[in-house]
Amino acid sequence: MSIFSYIFRTAASNPIEARFNVITKYQLVIYFVVFISKIPAIWHILNLMILNPAMTYTCGGDTARVRLVDADVCPCSNPTWDKSVFTETVQTRFGLICERKKEISLSETCAYGGMLIGAFLFGLLSDRFGRLMTFSVSFILTGLAGVAVSQSPSMIAFFIFRFFEGVGAGGNIVTSFVLLIEYAGSKYRETLTALYHVPINLGHLLMAGVSYGLRNAFQFQLAISIPMFLFGFAVFFLNESPLWLLTRNYKERTVKAMQSIAKFNKKPDSSISADIDAYYYSTRGTRHEKIQLYHIFKYRRPTINLLCMAYMYLVCGMGYYGVSQYISKMSGKIHLNIAISALLVMPGTFVSVFLLNKIGRKPFLMSTILLAGVFMLVTVLVPSNFEPAWLKVIFACISNCFFFMAFIVVFLYGVELFPTQIRNSALGVLSLLSRAGMMIAPQINNLNPTVAGYVFAALALIGGVLTICLPETKNRELPSTLQ
Repeated sequence: MSIFSYIFRTAASNPIEARFNVITKYQLVIYFVVFISKIPAIWHILNLMILNPAMTYTCGGDTARVRLVDADVCPCSNPTWDKSVFTETVQTRFGLICERKKEISLSETCAYGGMLIGAFLFGLLSDRFGRLMTFSVSFILTGLAGVAVSQSPSMIAFFIFRFFEGVGAGGNIVTSFVLLIEYAGSKYRETLTALYHVPINLGHLLMAGVSYGLRNAFQFQLAISIPMFLFGFAVFFLNESPLWLLTRNYKERTVKAMQSIAKFNKKPDSSISADIDAYYYSTRGTRHEKIQLYHIFKYRRPTINLLCMAYMYLVCGMGYYGVSQYISKMSGKIHLNIAISALLVMPGTFVSVFLLNKIGRKPFLMSTILLAGVFMLVTVLVPSNFEPAWLKVIFACISNCFFFMAFIVVFLYGVELFPTQIRNSALGVLSLLSRAGMMIAPQINNLNPTVAGYVFAALALIGGVLTICLPETKNRELPSTLQ
């Protein structure tokens, strides 16, 4: 076979993706590390409900709830806290009552604001310096900031440390998911995307047990921070994403990484160097062009994809966390609330594993986001005095499950729509909008419940219509260029 016939045969096929379509022992190690890392990572996203739970205190014989919407007793210079559930929280350590109770919501804003910045920042850094390096740095940052939060001497320090903890947590989400997807060929991409959310559900559920055993919120914070450092060492034991190396034109490092993987699998790959050379040669007209995120707007189709996905990420973040907040009010027992919230979305995760392999991204996203809106609309239309009362809650749970399933597919969709050189940058921007949605959700829930329900429903239904503008990406190679 001549070199020219060989090149034309392989020009349309990425040699790395072709090899990753068969799962090897090394890929299983990567998947295991990423999956396990999500358990402590999700604790740092959901820990606000443990650090700042609803607390009660007595002052002069009167009892008040420390919440913005509840009546309380003010002024109160020496409150006696009800520590039957938690022995210490942010409120008890820093005396956040009366005029200082607004600092509770401010601490939440600091954390979510940090996540918003972290998702965008680590997306850019990952495209520039590599997936594995930024993966490790994001976990080390989260661990350091998390330990600092547990030792905060003042609310000012708490705000600052919470912000940096959020930055690291936002980076965890972006870097771990892209690292996972780039170690998967197109054959297993949808399955891994759905399974990626299983440890998130598991971490959510396990947090109920950890917080139940550690009733001091700051001891809980310290306990969930220590495991983060373990994943900071990943850069010393694992290989950088070969797909990222290939698109950054690090040909020698790409070959070395693939040979290292082959050696670990005990299956020597003598043809990888020639395959990569042929791939570079066949795509030399576009492969070596350095592209940045703003180059998307030079092309009509990528621009439409980015704008539509931006809306989807915003709505999924807003809808899932917004409806979850409603469901969390089903019971006054916080640990039970956490467990219920986790258990409610698990069925949707496993159903997604099956459906993502059977149907395309476009119909999956369109159906889940539309059904999320429909069931939220039904929830609002059911009268508050309707019997049985649990029926209204069931409809809200179903809506929340569909929002979560839509969240699963937009993560995969967002990766598959954009070329490798700017994939993390694009995902960083999209994740930023998802965090913005999380920040907006509590404000929507502060509205009249009926109005809030209509807002969530309308946003989801609009998203279902916008899905029409997106292309199908199932069973296609990850794009390498904007063209």
